[in-house]
Parts: sequence; C-alpha cells; structure tokens
Amino acid sequence: MKNIFTFVLLLATISFYGQDRKRISFLNLVGNHIQVPRGCQAQSEYELQACNGTSIKWDYYSDDMLTAVFDATIDAFGAENTSKTAVTFTSFGSQLTGFKFKSGTTFQFFLMGKIKEQPLMINLGTPADISANADLEGILKLVFEKVG
Repeated sequence: MKNIFTFVLLLATISFYGQDRKRISFLNLVGNHIQVPRGCQAQSEYELQACNGTSIKWDYYSDDMLTAVFDATIDAFGAENTSKTAVTFTSFGSQLTGFKFKSGTTFQFFLMGKIKEQPLMINLGTPADISANADLEGILKLVFEKVG
C-alpha cells in the first residue's frame, strides 16, 4: 500500500509541475481534442479529475518504458487488491488492453497500448463497472468507442 501512495504522489507532483491555472477547455489524447464536459474541470490537457465521479489520466512513454511502468503499476496495485480482471477498450480506432480492479465502491482501470503509434498508459477511476459499450457515459463516451 505504501508503494501505491508513493507512486500516486510522484505522479501528482510531476503533473502539477509547471502548470498555470488557466481553465483548460480541451483534453489532448495524442492530437485528438476532447472537450471538457460542462461542470468538469481538467487538471491538464492529459487529466480530468472527479468529473461526475470519474477521473481519467494518460501518460506517454517510449515502447520500452511503457511495458515496465505498466507492469510495475499492475504489480503495485494488484498487491493490495485481488479483484483483477483483464479488459480491452478501443479508443480512436486503437485497441488498449489492461486490467480492471474493484476497490470498495469504485473501479480502477489501467490500460496500455498505442494511439497513432504513440505508446501510452491510461489510468481510469470510476464508480461504474464498465463491461460493455452501453456502460460508456459522459467523458468515457468521448474517449472510448468500444469495450470488449
């Protein structure tokens, strides 16, 4: 558990470094611009927090780094959580694979893959158990077009 908090704190520190506080209207997912939904506020072009209970963030990596970071994240999160399920999502025509964890009343998804040949990892937390296309609502419908 200590490793998870350290990892989250490190990511939060990195994401806040160098940001100005102007309102961000669009998220940027590998050049795909996604409008920030009304009533939600983006932390950066790559992160939306607490938007109707859903938070999503993505980070870009090299091919080598992506696998290492993803595996370390899954190992750290999975050490404290036994409800690990494999998942597949499609975003902007690209398949992303990863795992879903249930943690209390929320679900945590870690996905990795490439969009427009850019390796990335998506971290998604939501109160909804997403297992089919019909479960995609709000911001999730703008980021993902297919589940499964």
